[in-house]
Amino acid sequence: MNFDFAYLVPIVAIIGGITYAIFKQYLRSRGHDYEGSPAVREALARSNETNAALLSKLTAMDTRLAAIERTLSEVG
Repeated sequence: MNFDFAYLVPIVAIIGGITYAIFKQYLRSRGHDYEGSPAVREALARSNETNAALLSKLTAMDTRLAAIERTLSEVG
């Protein structure tokens, strides 16, 4: 009897997803809502500040690179 184990992958994934959803709902019903905790909110705020700073630096770099490209195209 030859059994192809590739058929088990989607079955295990479906069972795992259902199990995850059940445990997530169970923990939320018990009051363990981690998404709204102050530590998570603080970490997200720091992440947003870091992303804003990186975006401003990348915008400045893009402006400088555009000026260099313009100069090179005028020379060349």
